[in-house]
Amino acid sequence: MDHGFLSLVPALVAIGLAVVSRNVVLSLFTAIAVAGVIHARALGAGLLHAVDDTMVGAIADADHARTLLFTVLIGGMVGVIGRSGATRALVAVLARRAKSPRSVQVLSWLSGLVVFFDDYANCMIVGSAMGPLYDEHRLSRDKLAYIVDSTAAPVASLALVSTWVGFEVSVVEEGLKVAGQDIEPYAFFLQGWPYRFYPILALVLVGWVTTLGRDIGPMQRETFTEAVKSTGDEREEGGAPWWAAVIPVVLLVGVTLFELWRTGAPEAGPNARLYEVLANADGYGAIVHGSLVALAAAMIASVATRGADFAESFEAMLGGMKLMLEALVILILAWALSSAMKELHAPQYLVTVMQNALPAVLLPTVVFVVGAAISFAVGSSYTTMGIMMPMVVPLAFELAPDGGLIPLAASGSVLAGACFGDHCSPISDTTVLSSIGSGSPLLSHVRTQLPYALLAGAVSILIGTLPAGFGVNPWVSLVLGVVVLGAVMRVVGKPPIPVED
Repeated sequence: MDHGFLSLVPALVAIGLAVVSRNVVLSLFTAIAVAGVIHARALGAGLLHAVDDTMVGAIADADHARTLLFTVLIGGMVGVIGRSGATRALVAVLARRAKSPRSVQVLSWLSGLVVFFDDYANCMIVGSAMGPLYDEHRLSRDKLAYIVDSTAAPVASLALVSTWVGFEVSVVEEGLKVAGQDIEPYAFFLQGWPYRFYPILALVLVGWVTTLGRDIGPMQRETFTEAVKSTGDEREEGGAPWWAAVIPVVLLVGVTLFELWRTGAPEAGPNARLYEVLANADGYGAIVHGSLVALAAAMIASVATRGADFAESFEAMLGGMKLMLEALVILILAWALSSAMKELHAPQYLVTVMQNALPAVLLPTVVFVVGAAISFAVGSSYTTMGIMMPMVVPLAFELAPDGGLIPLAASGSVLAGACFGDHCSPISDTTVLSSIGSGSPLLSHVRTQLPYALLAGAVSILIGTLPAGFGVNPWVSLVLGVVVLGAVMRVVGKPPIPVED
């Protein structure tokens, strides 16, 4: 049944309610209920349909179930290596090389790149571990919060194995299903990786800021601030060595890559290219197998190094899994809303409305801007990805029926725009966690970080998404973006201005 404009109402409800209530779970659940009522044209039957068919169907999907399992296992691994003290020990090893204010900042950036597997863990571990060094060198905690925040989500978003990747691949898969494209989602996800200009350039900008020792905006006057007292419930950590954190992560990546090759190579045949192997691989199974091995390795390393005994490690594993509960709920609700929007034929309606009004060359840029606006308003990258991807991918294939690069650029813009808006939002979880972990007041962190985020966003549009729409190679744009950001920081950026304590 064609519902016309009504098919877009659930997405508008999700966005609007999230802005008003700042409750992502409530907003998604309400949107799913509205979709059910529109579909059934009755209140009672619509609510039952939303629960019995839409939400249960989202959980029952095999690939969805494996994504949930992977997310839980990674949460458990993060909990174990954190409780054993191994991750903090790894950061401490890097911190020993910090001999000057500039080297402290560079090490903060590098430490954020090392803790790539989870943005929440990144915010809390790097922020708390590096804080004392910032005080020792009389550096602003606002500067630490910027470095942590601008590294945590971007690197977790870009990493090929992280707590983000399962969700990102799953929403890409939903978009491909709605578009009727028989393409392996993990392979499509990897091919679109270089089109995610914002998170890549945000990481590069942090590198320029830390190595050049120059700042822009309000950060220029933030040389030293007292840390905000933590309100968290810190648990005593063990004394496991740094390699107890490295081994599980290496195994996670190694086993996942091996499984991708093992399952994809026989199907792709001899002399197959890498993307052909990945296109035939069992991506979800590979990630689950890798996370199982990594969790087992983290448990063994924790006990063997006496960072924590088995009971404590097991408790930490359960605690890490519990921390992923909200992410799991959002995952399920985002999948359910995607299914409901597809059932209402919302993507087809959007395609019909926009295919004659929006040139294909502008689609990556428009998607990036709209995604950033939604993510800023709701403070959630996951919600933005879940809402936009099932509508953007079909639209991209419709505007570019011969395929080409537009669908890759558009899907990459969804993921990049969601990260950009989340970065700027004061109600984003990673913004808040970066502030808490680094000991920086929230509003001060938002105020000092915003100019950097806007700079990376502007360069992402002017040198990234706009040229991508005209078919420019994304790697060329990325190289040019790196150069431009360095030049801007060299010309516009200035050394911090000393202020009185």
